[in-house]
Amino acid sequence: SAGANCDDITKVVEPVLQKDGGSIYYINLSNDTYKLGGSSFAQILNKIGTETPDVKNADQFSKAFNAIQQLIKEDKIQAGHDIGSGGLITTLLEMCFADRDLGASIDLSSLNEQDVIKLLFAENIAIVFQADSSVESTLNNAGVTFHKIGNVSSSATLEVKNAADNFSFDIDYLRDVWFKTSYLLDSKQTGNGLAKERYDHYKNHVLKYSFPLQFDGKKPVIDSSKPRPKAAIIREKGSNSERELANAMYLAGFDVKDVHMTDLITGRETLEDIQFIGAVGGFSNSDVLGSAKGWAGAFLYNEKARVALEKFFARPDTLSVGICNGCQLFVELGLINKNHEDKPKMLHNKSGKHESIFTSLTLQENNSVMLSTLAGSTLGVWVSHGEGRFSLPYAEDQYKIVAKYTYETYPASPNGSDYNTAMMCDETGRHLVMMPHIERSLFQWHWANYPAGRKDEVSP
Repeated sequence: SAGANCDDITKVVEPVLQKDGGSIYYINLSNDTYKLGGSSFAQILNKIGTETPDVKNADQFSKAFNAIQQLIKEDKIQAGHDIGSGGLITTLLEMCFADRDLGASIDLSSLNEQDVIKLLFAENIAIVFQADSSVESTLNNAGVTFHKIGNVSSSATLEVKNAADNFSFDIDYLRDVWFKTSYLLDSKQTGNGLAKERYDHYKNHVLKYSFPLQFDGKKPVIDSSKPRPKAAIIREKGSNSERELANAMYLAGFDVKDVHMTDLITGRETLEDIQFIGAVGGFSNSDVLGSAKGWAGAFLYNEKARVALEKFFARPDTLSVGICNGCQLFVELGLINKNHEDKPKMLHNKSGKHESIFTSLTLQENNSVMLSTLAGSTLGVWVSHGEGRFSLPYAEDQYKIVAKYTYETYPASPNGSDYNTAMMCDETGRHLVMMPHIERSLFQWHWANYPAGRKDEVSP
C-alpha cells in the first residue's frame, strides 16, 4: 500500500472521455515490452505465464509522473485512466462506459507492437489520458515519451486499429458484459429480484439536474452584527456525520452546539434556548434493536430527555431536521404525523440490504420552511441506509411529501418507499425528516457527479 499528499481536492481527473476534451494520449510508464504473465487475460486461460512486465526506468517513471501532475494542476487533463487489470482494452472501454453515445477511434500502430493480443491485454503500468495538443510541449520538455492514439466520437462504438488489424467494439453491449459479474454477485446478496432490476436500470438512471433559478453558488453572507440563533446537533452512541451537519448549520447562520444524549438524560441540556435541532445519521446503539429503536427508547424511558424534546416540539418558534438515523428517530417517536392514528414506519429496504448510492431527488411543491423555495429542482444527493423505506399507511395526500427520488425504479430509488418518498415534513412545515444525506452533499466536490464548468462555493 502507498499514500500520497493531495494539496487540492478540486483537481480531479475522472475516467470518462469528454466529447470536446481533445485527443487521446498514451504513456507507457513501464518502459518495458508488452508481456502477458500474471495478467487477467492469462487468468481466464487458466495460465500464469513466464514473463511479467516491470518498471524498467524509475527515472523516466518519475519524470512522467511529475509532468502529468503539473498538467493536472494546470487543468490540462480532461480525462484519465491507469492501465491495470484487463489491460489497455479494458481501460479504453471503461473510459466510454460512464456516458451515453460516447466512443472513440483509436490507432495503436505507433506503439510498434505487432502482437495485438499483447498490446490490448498486457498489464504494463501505463496511462491513457485526454487533453488538447498544448500538453505535448510540456511532455517533450520533460523528456516523456508519449503517443497520440486517437479521438473521441459521439457514437457508442470503440474502433481500434493496429497496423493491419481493425476491431469494432459495441460500448452498450460490452458495458453490460462488464457489469454482469457485479450482477451475478449482487443476485446472491439482494432480495426480491432487485439485482436484476439494478442490472436492467443502472445505465438508464442518468443524473440530470435542474438547479433553482435563484441559486448563485455563493455561501450565505451572515450579518456578524446580529446574534446567531442557537442550534443543537443531537447524537447518540454510534452516530456519525455530526460535524458535517454542524458545519452546514453554521454556514447557514446558526450558533451550533454539540448535544449528546447523556446531556439530555442528565438534565445538563434542556433545549430551552435552542431554536433548531438536527438529529444526525449513523448507527445509534449499533442498530441492535433496529434503526433508531434504542435511540428512541433513550428519549421515551428517560424523563428529562423526553420532557426536553416534548417541550421543544411544542414550541411554535422551533425548527428541526432528522437525517437518516435522525429521520428514523423522529418517525419512531411519532413526531411528524402526530394526528394520525396509524403512524408512519421506517422499514428495511426492499432489497433487504444496506444501500449506498449517489442518486438524485426532485423537490415537490411543499410547505417546508427550509425547502419550499427549492420546489421544482432536481438535485444530486448521497444515500446510505439499511432501513430507509417509508411505510405510509394512508393516501399520499395525507402526507407532506417534500421530495421524491427522481426515478421510481431501483437502484436510483433505493429503498422501495411508499410514494417514492425521500423527504417529508409535518403539517407546520417546521419539522423535516429525510433519508438522503444532504449534509454529505454540501459542497461541489462532495457530489459524485456535478455539472461541468461550475465553480460553486456551495451546492444548492
